Amino acid sequence: MRPPTFPGLNGVPGSIWDFVSGSFSPSPSPILNSGPSASSSASPNSAELARVRRQLDEAKRKIRQWEESWQQVKQACDAWQREAQEAKERARVADSDRQLALQKKEEVEAQVKQLQEELEGLGLSSLPGLQSLGDISDIPLPKLHSLQSKLRLDLEAVDGVIFQLRAKQCVACQERAHGTVLRPCQHRVLCEPCAASTPECPYCKGQPLPW
Repeated sequence: MRPPTFPGLNGVPGSIWDFVSGSFSPSPSPILNSGPSASSSASPNSAELARVRRQLDEAKRKIRQWEESWQQVKQACDAWQREAQEAKERARVADSDRQLALQKKEEVEAQVKQLQEELEGLGLSSLPGLQSLGDISDIPLPKLHSLQSKLRLDLEAVDGVIFQLRAKQCVACQERAHGTVLRPCQHRVLCEPCAASTPECPYCKGQPLPW
């Protein structure tokens, strides 16, 4: 007696004993068959990801190189700017020193000119040794400073003489020497002609002279 038969999978008849004994092979499932296909599709995706990562690493490496090069260029530019600024400052200081030296020279020349005019007013043409110097604008600045010191000493001596002469002059006419003692103040500031014609002492304003 044969065992009963049942409709097989997908309508194919088969025996239950065939299924139990393993002689029955069901048709492959579409879901299970999709495994090899998914594996084959995942392999290209992994390769693509690896390629993108390599490109990213290469881009990062190039960026680091560019940053290092940019830092070197920036440091060089900063150094050039510092050197240019220092050179500009040195030029400014040198120009300031030159202007100061020129100003000092002009001051010395003005003082020499003033002394020359004062000497001419006293009836002297020039100080001893000044004629031999020629054009003082051609004299170096250190020598002008030395000349200035000597002229100052000479000027002090001249001022002393002028003070003594003025102290002996009549304060009214400034030509003759004073000699008359005024009363009652006892000031000796007028010569005899001026004392006779002056009604009051120049030092004692408003006090009549007893003549």
